[in-house]
Amino acid sequence: MPKLNEYLGGIVSEIASARKMADIQTVQIAKEYAKDDLLKHFSIPRMKVGTVDLTIPFAAAGKSPILPFRTFAYDEIIKVAKTDYNPLDTKNDDSLKAFLIDLEVYYNDGIKKVREENTSTITDSQMEYFKIIPEYTLEFCKNLANFRWQQTDPNFFHQSIFDRVIYEARRTIEKIEDYEIIVEASKLQELDAKCLIYAKMSISEAGMEWSRYEDINGNIIETLIPE
Repeated sequence: MPKLNEYLGGIVSEIASARKMADIQTVQIAKEYAKDDLLKHFSIPRMKVGTVDLTIPFAAAGKSPILPFRTFAYDEIIKVAKTDYNPLDTKNDDSLKAFLIDLEVYYNDGIKKVREENTSTITDSQMEYFKIIPEYTLEFCKNLANFRWQQTDPNFFHQSIFDRVIYEARRTIEKIEDYEIIVEASKLQELDAKCLIYAKMSISEAGMEWSRYEDINGNIIETLIPE
């Protein structure tokens, strides 16, 4: 079952992906207009997202358990890699799982060090205890035959693993309560209406566009600015 932040974040991500698909179609239309002697004088139709109002029903499912490193690390790899990773290749998949079991000692050692320092939260300096984990994970996954790396950016992969490690470490050290939710329509229909919670969201577009200019030294600078 998903967590509330993952579920709502996924909805926003899908809306952004829909906008991307619309922009790709706009590019194709622009190319067709450019080839036509009459259409090239017309404005190019382009979709923009105004405000999307959503009412999303869900129900609380209970606290999410504290997971061992080998479990949440594998889950994060599968989630980030998506179609780039083939778990049906059992030989390489078992190799990854065995590697994560071996790597777990570094995670447990980091947890032990933080606890010995008796801090109420994980500090920036204590995060250094865990930095070796995403580095080793990325290096190992790059050599897996069932990992294609076609759509997965290595830097994003590295950062995602590190963020998940710190998140799970904080849940362990700081005893953060994390709740899973029920979102499937079939399961929600079985519940009493009093158990349902409704999240209301208004999503508005705030686009960015590339700006190109020349600095005082003659260098061409490209940067993103609000539309």
